[in-house]
Amino acid sequence: MIHSNNSSTYEDYWYSDVTCKVQTGETYPCEEIYFEKNTQIPLRLTRVVRQGWNIVKATYPYTIISMGKPDDKYFNSIPKNWSFICQDTMLGLLHYPQTPKIDLNESAEVEIWLTTPPHRINGNDTVIIQWKLRECTDCFTWTPKQLSFNIENFHERQILKITRVKDGSQTSLIPVFNGGDFDNVLPEVYSIIIQ
Repeated sequence: MIHSNNSSTYEDYWYSDVTCKVQTGETYPCEEIYFEKNTQIPLRLTRVVRQGWNIVKATYPYTIISMGKPDDKYFNSIPKNWSFICQDTMLGLLHYPQTPKIDLNESAEVEIWLTTPPHRINGNDTVIIQWKLRECTDCFTWTPKQLSFNIENFHERQILKITRVKDGSQTSLIPVFNGGDFDNVLPEVYSIIIQ
């Protein structure tokens, strides 16, 4: 995150050096956070996120519960196996273009990246993404066969090259997640629809 020199009188502003494009074509920092001026008190977070089929800039205001050392009562209710039962709704995958059109014997490059970093579980923060086809299961090939993301590179766009090798109907290329708590993410929501 980069501290902005254009912070307002009442707020400090930090932003990611990686930009994301929303559905309307506008480009924003993928993540921004605002603090009360000269404090560590967060006010709000903005992120470029996927909502259904749309990619939008969303704002999440913070509610301050307490300052200083957190009270143990906030942690006593957290199950000891939280990392295995957690369903983090912020974990997700972004890709551009959303619905590539690929003609026979042609290829398209699709940029793939994560909305947030994977969770570190038992010392491992890596998520491996492989793919499977639905509908026309022998119409396409892709390289590489798997992508790997972690806390350091989750925001970096990786290229998935998809080639149509047989004519067929519209097909979904569905991610298969392994690790980083992405195992609990519903993969169909993040399918690449190939026309």
